[in-house]
Amino acid sequence: MISSGAGAPEGIDGAHWRFLVVVVVGLLSASASAYTVRPGDLLIKGVAGASVNVARLNVATKATPPAGMVLGADFDWSFDGNWSLMTSLRPVLSPGFVDGNLALGARYRVLQLDAPLIPWASAQLVTALGAPLGYGDLHVNVGARLGGGIDYFVMRDLAVGVEVATEASALLVPLLGAEASTEVLVGVTWRL
Repeated sequence: MISSGAGAPEGIDGAHWRFLVVVVVGLLSASASAYTVRPGDLLIKGVAGASVNVARLNVATKATPPAGMVLGADFDWSFDGNWSLMTSLRPVLSPGFVDGNLALGARYRVLQLDAPLIPWASAQLVTALGAPLGYGDLHVNVGARLGGGIDYFVMRDLAVGVEVATEASALLVPLLGAEASTEVLVGVTWRL
């Protein structure tokens, strides 16, 4: 039995230290093979976070918002474990403006680590339709999104994760131009 504070770093009392040790040992002792993605798996991932337009149209009454909140969902079908086809529906909500993003692409997961922590990378073709909530012009974009992140399977069918993505697109309407954005997101994935 560990006595109160035995082996605990300075500033952490014995009870908190024992709790931390039990949690870490529990996470490391989990059978990693149960927490992975297999061929044929269908996954749905809810995402939320921030999007910042680093290059945008900034013309009066036609301006693209400088930033917004992303709320969306990704759908994955794993066809060989590591590789999956994915589609994303990620509306971006800004004051006075709503941008609907629809994307189709592929995701590669690094499953060779034999651990519940799974890094991944994705590439998608993106179409976006943005509309002001008041006066202004409709926006239409076509481009590509590159992303990467880490998912951690906390249970066999449930993972939590983080993602960073960047998107470059051609603005087609209301004026021709180039736009780019960066997203930082958190997500929860369910295996169906």
